[in-house]
Amino acid sequence: MAQPEMTPAYTTRIAPSPTGNFHIGTARTAYFNWLAARASGGRFILRIDDTDLARNNGASVDVIHDCLDWLGLIPDAVHRQSDRLDLYHGIAGKLISAGRAVRADNGAILLADGAAGHWHDLISGNQAPSGKVQDLARNQVLIKADGMPVYHFASVVDDADMGINLVLRGIDHMTNTYRHTAIYDALGHPLPHFAHLGLITLGGKKMSKRDAAASLLSYRDAGVDRDAMLNFLLRMGWGPSCDDKSMALIDRDRATGLFLQSGRMRASPATFDPQKLASFDRKYKAKAQRPSP
Repeated sequence: MAQPEMTPAYTTRIAPSPTGNFHIGTARTAYFNWLAARASGGRFILRIDDTDLARNNGASVDVIHDCLDWLGLIPDAVHRQSDRLDLYHGIAGKLISAGRAVRADNGAILLADGAAGHWHDLISGNQAPSGKVQDLARNQVLIKADGMPVYHFASVVDDADMGINLVLRGIDHMTNTYRHTAIYDALGHPLPHFAHLGLITLGGKKMSKRDAAASLLSYRDAGVDRDAMLNFLLRMGWGPSCDDKSMALIDRDRATGLFLQSGRMRASPATFDPQKLASFDRKYKAKAQRPSP
C-alpha cells in the first residue's frame, strides 16, 4: 500500500450487514483493516450496518461476533446503525437548512445537486469521476420515504462521526466511493484515505455468499487452524516487498510488522485456492506440534 509521507494512526472499520453467513471476503477485509489499525497504533471499529430491516437476521449478528472472535480480531468499539437513527435524521435536517439537501413530496430527503469529487486510492492511484457516476451522486437519496437512511448516507455520516480516516474495502465499492465524496462535500468533512482491494474469485467468477466455500465458520467448524486462515487471507490481496522463502509463513504478529511498510496490497483479483489453504493448515499444525527450542 502506497503510504502517505507520514503514516497516520489509522482508525479503520469493518461494517458487515447481518444478512447471512460471514463471507471469506468480509473476513479478509476485517483482517486488513485490523492490521492497518494495529500497525499504525490506531483503532479498529466494528460497525454493524443493520438498517435494512427486511433482510436483517439477528442470528447473523452473533455470527459476525463469532467470526471475529475466532480470528482474534477484537474491535476497540462496536456500534449498530439501528441505534444511530437520530444522528442521521439530525444531520439530514442540517443539510436541508444549509441548502445542501431537499425534502421530496413523499418525505424522502435527497442531496441537492451533489458533485462527486476526485480522490486518491492508496492502491490504484488518482481517481476522477465520469459522467455516469456524477449522475448517481447528484440527487442521491439520503433518507428514504420510510424514514430509514440509505446505505451511502449512513456510512459516510458514521465514518465522519467515528473519525474513520482509512476506508479499506473491496474494489466493487469504488462506484460507491464516488457517491460518498459528494456526501462528504455536503457535510464539509475532509475525505479519508481510501484503499480498494481486488475481488476474491472462485472458478473464474467473483466469490458469492451463496458459494459453499464462502462461509468462514465452516472452516472453523472443520478444524482449520486460525493462523493458517489468517495467513491465507493475507496472501489473497497482499504480498511482501521481498517475497522469498522466509515469507512462506506469516503469522498475525509478523504480518502486523510487515503490512504497512514492507508490502503492498493489490487491486487485481485474488483466486480462492482451497489447496493453498490446506497447505497452510498442515504447516501451521506441524509447527504447533514441534517442541519449543
